[in-house]
Amino acid sequence: MMFGLRINTKHSQAGYTLMEVLIVATIIGILLSVGTVQYLEVKRRAKEKLAVSRLALLATYERMYLRTYGTYGEWDDLREEGYIAQDYNYQNDDLTHYDRPVYVPEYTLEFALDDTNGGFRITAKPVLQQAHLWYPRWVILGGIDDLRSVYVEEDGVVRWLDSDRAVY
Repeated sequence: MMFGLRINTKHSQAGYTLMEVLIVATIIGILLSVGTVQYLEVKRRAKEKLAVSRLALLATYERMYLRTYGTYGEWDDLREEGYIAQDYNYQNDDLTHYDRPVYVPEYTLEFALDDTNGGFRITAKPVLQQAHLWYPRWVILGGIDDLRSVYVEEDGVVRWLDSDRAVY
Protein backbone atom coordinates (compact mmCIF):
# COMPACT_ATOMS: atom_id res chain seq x y z
CA MET A 1 0.00 0.00 0.00
CA MET A 2 1.52 3.27 -1.11
CA PHE A 3 0.05 6.70 -0.19
CA GLY A 4 -3.31 5.26 0.82
CA LEU A 5 -3.93 3.59 -2.54
CA ARG A 6 -4.60 -0.07 -2.81
CA ILE A 7 -3.42 -1.83 -5.90
CA ASN A 8 -5.36 -4.89 -6.85
CA THR A 9 -2.88 -7.16 -8.58
CA LYS A 10 -5.64 -9.29 -10.07
CA HIS A 11 -7.25 -6.52 -12.09
CA SER A 12 -4.49 -3.90 -11.80
CA GLN A 13 -6.91 -1.10 -10.77
CA ALA A 14 -6.19 1.54 -8.12
CA GLY A 15 -8.80 3.25 -5.91
CA TYR A 16 -10.61 3.50 -2.59
CA THR A 17 -13.14 1.03 -1.35
CA LEU A 18 -16.74 2.05 -0.84
CA MET A 19 -16.38 1.65 2.93
CA GLU A 20 -13.45 4.09 3.04
CA VAL A 21 -15.36 6.69 1.06
CA LEU A 22 -18.43 6.33 3.32
CA ILE A 23 -16.36 6.69 6.49
CA VAL A 24 -14.64 9.83 5.21
CA ALA A 25 -17.98 11.31 4.08
CA THR A 26 -19.50 10.59 7.51
CA ILE A 27 -16.60 12.23 9.33
CA ILE A 28 -16.80 15.31 7.09
CA GLY A 29 -20.57 15.51 7.66
CA ILE A 30 -20.16 15.38 11.43
CA LEU A 31 -17.48 18.07 11.39
CA LEU A 32 -19.59 20.30 9.16
CA SER A 33 -22.68 19.97 11.33
CA VAL A 34 -20.78 20.77 14.54
CA GLY A 35 -18.97 23.65 12.85
CA THR A 36 -22.18 25.11 11.44
CA VAL A 37 -23.91 25.11 14.82
CA GLN A 38 -20.89 26.73 16.48
CA TYR A 39 -20.61 29.33 13.72
CA LEU A 40 -24.29 30.29 14.02
CA GLU A 41 -23.98 30.52 17.81
CA VAL A 42 -20.99 32.88 17.51
CA LYS A 43 -22.91 34.94 14.96
CA ARG A 44 -25.95 35.16 17.27
CA ARG A 45 -23.82 36.26 20.22
CA ALA A 46 -22.10 38.92 18.12
CA LYS A 47 -25.47 40.39 17.09
CA GLU A 48 -26.63 40.43 20.70
CA LYS A 49 -23.42 42.13 21.83
CA LEU A 50 -23.84 44.75 19.12
CA ALA A 51 -27.39 45.43 20.31
CA VAL A 52 -26.21 45.71 23.92
CA SER A 53 -23.38 48.10 23.07
CA ARG A 54 -25.62 50.28 20.91
CA LEU A 55 -28.24 50.47 23.68
CA ALA A 56 -25.57 51.47 26.20
CA LEU A 57 -24.47 54.17 23.78
CA LEU A 58 -28.05 55.39 23.37
CA ALA A 59 -28.34 55.64 27.16
CA THR A 60 -25.21 57.82 27.19
CA TYR A 61 -26.70 60.01 24.46
CA GLU A 62 -29.91 60.32 26.47
CA ARG A 63 -27.98 61.51 29.53
CA MET A 64 -26.09 64.04 27.40
CA TYR A 65 -29.37 65.26 25.93
CA LEU A 66 -30.84 65.52 29.45
CA ARG A 67 -27.95 67.73 30.59
CA THR A 68 -28.49 70.06 27.65
CA TYR A 69 -32.29 70.27 27.46
CA GLY A 70 -33.52 69.10 30.87
CA THR A 71 -35.53 66.22 29.42
CA TYR A 72 -34.87 62.98 27.59
CA GLY A 73 -35.22 62.92 23.83
CA GLU A 74 -36.78 60.65 21.25
CA TRP A 75 -34.82 59.14 18.38
CA ASP A 76 -35.40 62.14 16.11
CA ASP A 77 -34.26 64.54 18.83
CA LEU A 78 -31.00 62.66 19.30
CA ARG A 79 -30.46 62.54 15.56
CA GLU A 80 -31.14 66.26 15.09
CA GLU A 81 -28.62 67.14 17.79
CA GLY A 82 -25.92 65.13 16.01
CA TYR A 83 -25.56 62.29 18.52
CA ILE A 84 -26.67 59.80 15.86
CA ALA A 85 -25.81 59.93 12.17
CA GLN A 86 -28.60 61.20 9.92
CA ASP A 87 -28.70 58.10 7.73
CA TYR A 88 -29.42 55.68 10.59
CA ASN A 89 -32.95 54.39 10.87
CA TYR A 90 -34.48 52.68 13.87
CA GLN A 91 -38.08 51.80 13.13
CA ASN A 92 -37.52 49.42 10.24
CA ASP A 93 -34.99 46.64 10.26
CA ASP A 94 -32.44 45.81 7.59
CA LEU A 95 -34.55 42.89 6.38
CA THR A 96 -37.02 45.23 4.71
CA HIS A 97 -34.81 48.21 3.87
CA TYR A 98 -31.49 47.40 2.30
CA ASP A 99 -31.01 50.95 1.08
CA ARG A 100 -30.23 52.53 4.46
CA PRO A 101 -28.23 51.42 7.48
CA VAL A 102 -29.93 50.41 10.69
CA TYR A 103 -28.66 51.40 14.11
CA VAL A 104 -29.07 47.87 15.51
CA PRO A 105 -29.22 45.30 12.68
CA GLU A 106 -31.99 42.67 12.94
CA TYR A 107 -33.52 44.48 15.93
CA THR A 108 -36.23 47.09 16.16
CA LEU A 109 -35.96 49.83 18.77
CA GLU A 110 -38.81 51.13 20.90
CA PHE A 111 -38.45 54.44 22.71
CA ALA A 112 -40.62 55.11 25.75
CA LEU A 113 -40.23 58.41 27.58
CA ASP A 114 -41.84 58.75 31.01
CA ASP A 115 -42.75 62.41 31.42
CA THR A 116 -44.19 62.01 34.93
CA ASN A 117 -41.13 60.36 36.49
CA GLY A 118 -38.61 61.84 34.06
CA GLY A 119 -37.17 58.55 32.83
CA PHE A 120 -36.79 56.63 29.62
CA ARG A 121 -36.69 53.06 28.39
CA ILE A 122 -35.27 51.92 25.06
CA THR A 123 -36.03 48.33 24.09
CA ALA A 124 -34.37 46.38 21.30
CA LYS A 125 -36.48 43.46 20.08
CA PRO A 126 -35.38 41.02 17.39
CA VAL A 127 -37.26 41.05 14.12
CA LEU A 128 -39.15 37.78 13.90
CA GLN A 129 -38.54 35.35 11.07
CA GLN A 130 -42.27 34.75 10.54
CA ALA A 131 -42.79 38.37 9.57
CA HIS A 132 -40.29 38.01 6.71
CA LEU A 133 -40.95 34.69 5.03
CA TRP A 134 -39.01 35.69 1.95
CA TYR A 135 -35.83 36.20 3.98
CA PRO A 136 -33.92 32.91 3.80
CA ARG A 137 -32.62 31.73 7.15
CA TRP A 138 -32.49 28.41 8.82
CA VAL A 139 -34.04 29.27 12.18
CA ILE A 140 -33.57 25.76 13.53
CA LEU A 141 -29.80 26.18 13.64
CA GLY A 142 -29.79 29.66 15.15
CA GLY A 143 -31.73 32.26 13.24
CA ILE A 144 -32.91 35.66 14.33
CA ASP A 145 -35.74 34.17 16.37
CA ASP A 146 -33.08 33.02 18.82
CA LEU A 147 -31.89 36.56 19.52
CA ARG A 148 -32.91 37.85 22.94
CA SER A 149 -34.51 41.22 23.60
CA VAL A 150 -32.65 43.79 25.69
CA TYR A 151 -33.53 47.16 27.19
CA VAL A 152 -31.86 50.10 28.88
CA GLU A 153 -33.23 52.73 31.25
CA GLU A 154 -31.87 55.92 32.75
CA ASP A 155 -29.42 54.05 35.00
CA GLY A 156 -27.56 53.00 31.82
CA VAL A 157 -27.49 49.29 32.67
CA VAL A 158 -28.50 47.12 29.73
CA ARG A 159 -30.71 44.23 30.86
CA TRP A 160 -32.30 41.17 29.30
CA LEU A 161 -36.00 41.78 28.75
CA ASP A 162 -37.10 38.30 29.83
CA SER A 163 -35.22 38.12 33.13
CA ASP A 164 -34.35 41.77 34.05
CA ARG A 165 -30.82 40.52 34.68
CA ALA A 166 -27.96 42.84 33.73
CA VAL A 167 -26.13 41.79 30.58
CA TYR A 168 -22.72 42.58 32.03
